[in-house]
Amino acid sequence: MGVRDYANPGTDGLFVLDYNIFLNSDSYYDRNGDKSNSIGNIPIEVDISGYINSLMFTYASPKLAFLGNAQYLFIAAPNYTTANLGVGLGELVGGKTISGGAAGFGDLTLSPLMLSWTSEKLDVTAGYLFVAPTGKYETGASDNVGLGYWSHVVQAATYYYPLPQKATAILVMPSFEWHGNLKDANVKPGSRFILEYGISQYLSEKFEITLQGGHAWQVGEDAGAAVYWDTRIKDQMSIFGGGIGYWLIPNVFYGNVKYSTTYNNKQHFKANAFQVELLLNTDFLRKNSKDQKKENN
Repeated sequence: MGVRDYANPGTDGLFVLDYNIFLNSDSYYDRNGDKSNSIGNIPIEVDISGYINSLMFTYASPKLAFLGNAQYLFIAAPNYTTANLGVGLGELVGGKTISGGAAGFGDLTLSPLMLSWTSEKLDVTAGYLFVAPTGKYETGASDNVGLGYWSHVVQAATYYYPLPQKATAILVMPSFEWHGNLKDANVKPGSRFILEYGISQYLSEKFEITLQGGHAWQVGEDAGAAVYWDTRIKDQMSIFGGGIGYWLIPNVFYGNVKYSTTYNNKQHFKANAFQVELLLNTDFLRKNSKDQKKENN
């Protein structure tokens, strides 16, 4: 996501965002946060790359007086994922290489309840979303494009605007997520707390620069009869990056490019990501339709 993606939209209608994310990883960090060339007693060499295309459709209602002039937001985000995996195993297992690839529609994210309030200095957007396991998943398979379980998230994005015309935006967004059982195994992943933050600065009416980061901590233990690992060990990850954005057509079509990398990894692969985000405000279609009707009358 971009820094201002959860800011109050300022108008009602349909917004379409297209996220193009290119990922790669070549290292794994163990339970102590140390770079490791092995998982357990098995030496490994990692080469993972992938691409995710996620379309996010957001409908924003007019302001609702009975909710303190909040706007209701409905969000639907399908995605298409491709991934390539190569893991070289050490001599303990014959020096073999495990490789695999996958492509297909991944899990579907829906937010049936999201509300957004705005004022001169603050925006608050808060609500609930869930991730449905619609993507292909089979435990042990090398061509999975889904996670294989339901996820539920509550979050609240707060924006502070210290300067006139909201040229500077400071974001803080805590989220809490919990999960259902893995669909073909008696495993329930532990819950997580996530804290995202960022700053966006417009240098002109069209040109924006951003810095953005976040931290994710596993706070609940993995559970289930099929869990064989030490559940007291919890994973964590942090991410930081920067980007630039530009309104190619003011208030209608926006583009942003961003690079980010993870750090402070525990029981995680280190990842680098390059993202291209496109945003279309379809309100101009409605205005054109109204103008044509006036001309016809």
